[in-house]
Amino acid sequence: HHPYIVGNRIYLRGFEKQDLSGNFFNWANDPAVTHFLFMGSKPNILENLVEWYHTMRHDSTEVLFVICDKRNNKPIGFCGMHRIEWISRSGEYRIFIGEKNYWKHGYGQEAGKLLIRYGFEKLNLNKVWLSVNADHIAGVKSYHKQGFVDEGVLRQEIYRNSKYYDAVRMSILRDEYYTNLKPYWDKELFNPSEQMPY
Repeated sequence: HHPYIVGNRIYLRGFEKQDLSGNFFNWANDPAVTHFLFMGSKPNILENLVEWYHTMRHDSTEVLFVICDKRNNKPIGFCGMHRIEWISRSGEYRIFIGEKNYWKHGYGQEAGKLLIRYGFEKLNLNKVWLSVNADHIAGVKSYHKQGFVDEGVLRQEIYRNSKYYDAVRMSILRDEYYTNLKPYWDKELFNPSEQMPY
């Protein structure tokens, strides 16, 4: 596996077909992991995941990464930019830490910062947005901490766990990223695009 984006404790690499039969398959079928997520409403069988992988791989509006622990190369989750609109230059941010012993230790924050940086600095997006289950309090707090700004509430947008949930729509705009976030993140996380190659 070749790291594509390297952080302090993790790196992001491309999602490969062999990842489907590993931890990803178990995470996708774990109710505790998928409780607030878009997946989990149907059982995930390998054949369906393979079809999804091939569709994703050939779709220019989707970019998917595996999040790996730098110490042991262990996959701990995945993240990506989805539903990219190349004219309006927006992309949907999604992140998922599947390994439960990595929850609440800041790995999602680090991966999220690397992904947001990628969206603005590599893909030249103007807006990175997400939609989060309003009852997912930890998720809402985490996204606010990353700099996402509330845009509005989509009422009873999600049906999971035998009930309807509101969804909170949030975003970061390009100028907000470059003014409010990038100066601090570049000190915290090495940014190779700011270094001159020799």
